[in-house]
Parts: sequence; structure tokens; C-alpha cells
Amino acid sequence: MTNLERFYRSVHGRDLQPWERQLAVRIAAALNTTTDDDFVVHLLLVYMSTNAITNMYNELVAARNTLADDNRDLIQTVTQDLRRNRLMTYGLIGAVVLAVLSGAWTLATVVSLSNGAAVNEARLAAALEACEQRSSGRLPRGSDLGR
Repeated sequence: MTNLERFYRSVHGRDLQPWERQLAVRIAAALNTTTDDDFVVHLLLVYMSTNAITNMYNELVAARNTLADDNRDLIQTVTQDLRRNRLMTYGLIGAVVLAVLSGAWTLATVVSLSNGAAVNEARLAAALEACEQRSSGRLPRGSDLGR
């Protein structure tokens, strides 16, 4: 068992995969040494770390780009909703003003009708009293005042 195999078993808990073994052989051939050399193990470790870092960086860039696109879409949607809600708000304010005006008109009508009814009730009571006085033979109170 070489240093490389021992390293992989102790660190990763597994044997070398074929592409990792082939990479180690290429590194050893480029350095004109064997795969048992510690320098080959270190270079392979650096390559694997750099590769992992590059992959993580690429994933982070993709996630950042996705978030930026989603944020742009969200901003566009919120802007459209605000425009639509602004028009809805103006419409609702107009409806509230119309409701308040119609309520005030209804209240004014009811008050004037109740005042008119009170006046009519007083007139009717005076007319009934006058009729009763005429039928009893007495003159109405109002006619005494004029003499």
C-alpha cells in the first residue's frame, strides 16, 4: 500500500477512485517520480482542494445570479402591485367619500322629515283642539287674542 492509498483510507475512509489514481500517476510522471512520493500526495491534495473550492465558488456564483434574478422579478412584481394598489386605494377613498356623503344626505333627510313630522303633529294637534272647541261651542284660544 502506497502513501497515497494509506492517506485516502485514513482521511476519506475509502480507496482511490480510478480517476484519482490516474491523476496521481499523471502528477508523478510529470515530476518524474512515483505515486509513493509525499510530494505527489500533497499536490494531489492541493488539486482536490482547489477543485472543491472552484466547484463551491461556481455554485455560489450560480446561487448569487439566481438570487439577483429572483430579486429583480420580486421588485418588478412589488412595483406592479404598488401601482395597482395605489389605484385601488384611490378608488376605495372615492368610495368612502361617496359613502360618507350619501350617509350625510340620508341623515339630513331623516332629520328634516322628523322636524316636518313634529311640525305637522303640532299643527294636527292644534287643528284637533280647534275642532273640539268649535264643536263644544267655545271659540278657539287664538281668536281671543285678536280682539
